[in-house]
Amino acid sequence: MRQQNDICPAIKSQQGSIGIGAMIVFIALILVAAVASSVIMETIEKLKDNGESTSSDVRATVNTKPRPTSITIIGESNDPLECASENDFCDFVGTKTIRYISINDPTKFVDLQLNDGTPCTNTVFGDPHVGVTKKCYLIDSKELLLTWQMTPGSTNILAKDVYYVVFCGGSEALMSDTSDMVDAGMTFLDGTNLAGEETSFAVNDVIETGMKYRVTLLLYSCIPSIGDEMSLILYVDGGGSTVITMYFASIDIGHKLY
Repeated sequence: MRQQNDICPAIKSQQGSIGIGAMIVFIALILVAAVASSVIMETIEKLKDNGESTSSDVRATVNTKPRPTSITIIGESNDPLECASENDFCDFVGTKTIRYISINDPTKFVDLQLNDGTPCTNTVFGDPHVGVTKKCYLIDSKELLLTWQMTPGSTNILAKDVYYVVFCGGSEALMSDTSDMVDAGMTFLDGTNLAGEETSFAVNDVIETGMKYRVTLLLYSCIPSIGDEMSLILYVDGGGSTVITMYFASIDIGHKLY
């Protein structure tokens, strides 16, 4: 029969092995935790840096916006606006003068005052030039002179990225006139561009904070009457915007709206 004294050393040896194994596992867990903690802290720092950078970019984007300095009624446009080709629909709100005109002979046309849109057809206008294609144009228009600049804190942008929109008509018959500043013929206040020439800015010309510009807003859909209110939105594509309300207490040339 095996003596109890012979068993005890084996038990003690086994317990010692278990104790050393547990210690190794414990130390390994501590090392893993330390590495994980380091990775987590590094990730947090990166997220913080990225977050601050993103926040800064967002603030710069939102703060980059144009604002008006004055708006004045300056008259009516001499350039009719094409609204439809023959057999298409000319869409507008209210009463407008529509010109149905030959594409080959500008002396052959018919003008009609119509309400709330019209088919651009011989049935409506008659045929001013038999056998030749016609188009429809909006004749009525108003011109507003807008002077504007970028708000303080704006980043430099390109001329092609600045737009205006004029809304009118209310929720049931909402209409708008819109353009980017280049197509609208923007210049400095003295009528020149970056090169000092008496012509409009090019698409890639830079708009700088602190400089003042002017542009003509052409209103074909939103023809004002006395007492009308319209919304003007100036905005940067991918940037911020400014919204103002224009109240037409008068529609006379020289009347200031802002």
